[in-house]
Amino acid sequence: MRAEPLNEISSLLEELDACQEDGSTRSALLIRLLVEEGHDRHEDIVFELGLIGDSAAVPAIAKAVHMPFPELVRWHNLHAFQRKCAYALARIGTEDSRRVLEELAADEDEYLREYGKEGLEHWPMPFKE
Repeated sequence: MRAEPLNEISSLLEELDACQEDGSTRSALLIRLLVEEGHDRHEDIVFELGLIGDSAAVPAIAKAVHMPFPELVRWHNLHAFQRKCAYALARIGTEDSRRVLEELAADEDEYLREYGKEGLEHWPMPFKE
């Protein structure tokens, strides 16, 4: 996946902010933005993807959990983001999301291992209103 130019990221963020529906258009925007640099919404995006529960988000979350986004590193929020990725995968609750959590639970990075195990403990995580 190529990195989008910052002006395109800004346009995508504006489109997301204007999107009033909770369906496939919003989900597609969130998935696309999750793996892009140039914005500071990664934590909010992965949290929302977990709430939506769209299985199409699993590959993007699996990629994003390993990405050291500069804003998250600078703000010391990378580990919080990675944990949110694990919970989003648990909430999505598909076999694919479980496989990603199992891979995280076996990762060489101690934090990813911890978050993968934690996600597996909660998988599948039903939505409670």
